[in-house]
Amino acid sequence: MTLLEKARIRLGWVKAHIGIKGNEIVDTLAKEATTDGIPASLPFPKSFLKKQLLQLSLSRWQAEWDNGETSRSVYSIIPKISNKQLHWSRECIQFDTGIKLRGMLPVDSREL
Repeated sequence: MTLLEKARIRLGWVKAHIGIKGNEIVDTLAKEATTDGIPASLPFPKSFLKKQLLQLSLSRWQAEWDNGETSRSVYSIIPKISNKQLHWSRECIQFDTGIKLRGMLPVDSREL
C-alpha cells in the first residue's frame, strides 16, 4: 500500500486570508519575495542569442564601415554591409572601384 492510497485530501473555500494565521504568513512572505527577492533569470534559447549577437556584430561593423577612412571607393558603391555573399566578379569590382585586387576575395579592407 502506498502513501497516496491512504492520503486524504480536503478542499475548502476561504473567503479571505484575514484571520487565518498560515495564510497571513504566506501572504507576507509572498509580498517580501516580490519586492526583496533575488530576480530569477531564465536562460535564452541558443537561437535567440545567436540572432542578438549577429545583429550586434552587424551594427558595429556598419558603424566602423560608415566612419572608416580607408576603402572609400568601395564604400561609394557598397555603403551597406551584409553577411550575405556578393556575387560580383573580380573584374566588375575592379572596374567599379578602379582598384586592382590581389589574391582571393574577400580581402582585408585595410589592404585596399
